[in-house]
Amino acid sequence: MKPNNTPTKIISSIQDFYNGRDPEEIYTALEIDKDCFDSWIRDFGSIANELLELGDENETLRTMFTNLSLVNQSLRNSLDALTRTDSKIFELLLKKRGTGNLRFP
Repeated sequence: MKPNNTPTKIISSIQDFYNGRDPEEIYTALEIDKDCFDSWIRDFGSIANELLELGDENETLRTMFTNLSLVNQSLRNSLDALTRTDSKIFELLLKKRGTGNLRFP
């Protein structure tokens, strides 16, 4: 392994290979031979594959979080609108609660 081929470059090149990049391009860019790259795939292939899967899962979770945040904000806005328009009813109920008479007028 050349000194400039760090673990990050190795994992990145294997991920590029898994994503369909031509192996010859990878060999040329990293200035290595086929046997070296094959040994990288044997040694680091599972790590690269797991990182790809975690990236996909992370994107799914980000999308879920964004959707839930939008729903939460919408519900809060609806609740705020409800409490503003019906504040007189709430005030009346609170006043009646203090007297013990909760019948609606």
